[in-house]
Amino acid sequence: MTTRSILARSAAGAILALAMLGTAANAQTQPAKPAKPAAPAAAPAAPQPAAPAAGQQAQNQQIPAIPIPWVKRCQEEPAIKKEVCNMEQTIITDTGQFLVRFGVFEIKDDPKKAFIVSFPTGLLLRNGFRVALANEQPILGTFIMCDQQMCRGDIQVDQGFIDRMKKAPGLTLQVANAVGRLISYPIGLGDFAKIYDGPQTDPKVFDEQVKKIQEQVKARQDQLRSEADAREQQTKAGLEKLGAEKLKGAQPAQ
Repeated sequence: MTTRSILARSAAGAILALAMLGTAANAQTQPAKPAKPAAPAAAPAAPQPAAPAAGQQAQNQQIPAIPIPWVKRCQEEPAIKKEVCNMEQTIITDTGQFLVRFGVFEIKDDPKKAFIVSFPTGLLLRNGFRVALANEQPILGTFIMCDQQMCRGDIQVDQGFIDRMKKAPGLTLQVANAVGRLISYPIGLGDFAKIYDGPQTDPKVFDEQVKKIQEQVKARQDQLRSEADAREQQTKAGLEKLGAEKLKGAQPAQ
C-alpha cells in the first residue's frame, strides 16, 4: 500500500471522526463562495506556484471564524506495521459554515511527511492549492479526492518543513474557486508545536471543547435568526402602514 493511499484512508477517517462538528454546527458550505477566517485576501489571478502569497493584490473581506482546537490521532497501520499520526485543525465561520481543514500526516520513522488540506467543493481542481509559511514562498499541492462536501489534497514535505511550521506564527492557504479567483486563508499556528510534540488528543477534553463551540455557534445562529425575524416584522409593519395610507388616500370625499 502506498503512502498516498494510507494518507487518503487516514485523512478520511479523521474527517469522519470530526463529523459531529459538521452536523452540530451546520458545517456545510455553499460551494462557489469559500470564505476566509481573518482579514483574508482574494486576488483575481489563479494560483501560480512561484508567486508569493504576499504579492497578490487583495480585497479585504472579513468573515468571523472559529478555529476548532487541534486534534492529534495515532494508530498502528497493519499494512505497514508502523504507527501513523494525523494532526489536523478545522476552521469554521461563527455560524458553523465549514471553511478549511489542514494539518500533517506522518508515518513513524519515515522522512517523507504530508501536509494535508480539505476545502469545500466548487474549486478549480487543476490549479491545486498553495501553502505558504510566514515569510516563505508558497509551495504547490495537488488534490487527491473529492466527495459531495469537500476536496482533499496533500503536499509531500520533510522534517525541515515541519520544524519551520512549528516555529512559524502562521501560514496562508490559497485555492482557486470555480471561476479561477484566488481565495486566501491566513491562519495562526500558535498551538501546532504543542500538539505535534505532545501526546494524542484526549477525546473527553476535545469533546468538551467542541461542545462549547457548538453552544457559541448556536447562540450566533439564534441571534441572526432573531435579527432576521425583527427585520421581517418591521418590513411587514411598514408595508401595512403604507397600504393603509394609500387606501385612505384613494377613498372618495363624502
